[in-house]
Amino acid sequence: MPFEAHPSPKNAENGEKLLYVKPQSGLVRTLDEFDIWFKDKYSLRRGDAARVFEAMLDGAPEWLAMGYRIETPIGTFAPKLRLKRQVTNPDDIHHDDVELEGIEFLPTKSFMKNLKCAIGSDFRYVRKPQSSQLLNNQQHLEKALQKCIQEYGYATVASFAAHSGLTDHSARKQLNKWCRSDIPKLQMSRFGKIHIYTEV
Repeated sequence: MPFEAHPSPKNAENGEKLLYVKPQSGLVRTLDEFDIWFKDKYSLRRGDAARVFEAMLDGAPEWLAMGYRIETPIGTFAPKLRLKRQVTNPDDIHHDDVELEGIEFLPTKSFMKNLKCAIGSDFRYVRKPQSSQLLNNQQHLEKALQKCIQEYGYATVASFAAHSGLTDHSARKQLNKWCRSDIPKLQMSRFGKIHIYTEV
C-alpha cells in the first residue's frame, strides 16, 4: 500500500512536529470499475455489484432511521447521534436537541483479516510535493475541485484533499478561500460535523 507522511499538530520531545501516515492521496476506484472487477473475478453478471449498492442506498436509511444497526459480512453500520447543546440532566433532553452526526462503521474480524492479508508487509513510502507547492498551482487545484464536483456534486475537505494531494488542513484552507473571495466560487453548508462545499 503506498502511503504518505505529513506533520501533525503535536510536537515530539525534541520540539519538532510528529509525523502521521495515511494512504496515498488520489487513489480512487469508481463503482463501475469495481463492478467490472467483480464480474471478471467471480464470473457474475455486469451490474450485480452496482445493484447491491443501489439497494443498500435505498433500503438501509429506512432501518438506520429507526435506530437499527445493520450487520453485513464486511461490518456493521449504525447511526451516530449527538446533542446540539450541552446537557447534564437527562430530563432536560428534548427531541429537537438531537441530530444525526453521521454513520459509524465497525469492520468485522474476517474483513480486517482479509485486508491485512492482502496488504502483507507491502507498505511503500511515496514522497509528495509540499502543500505550499500545490497551493501555488491553481490549475491543479481547479482540476481537483472539478473532479469532486463531477463525482459527488459537491466537495468535502476529505474528497478535495484526496484529489489534490493536500493535507486536510490545507484543503480546508483552500476551500474556505474560494468561499470568501470577492467573487465566491463555492458556498459552504453543514451536514452534522461535515462541511459540504457546492458551486455558487
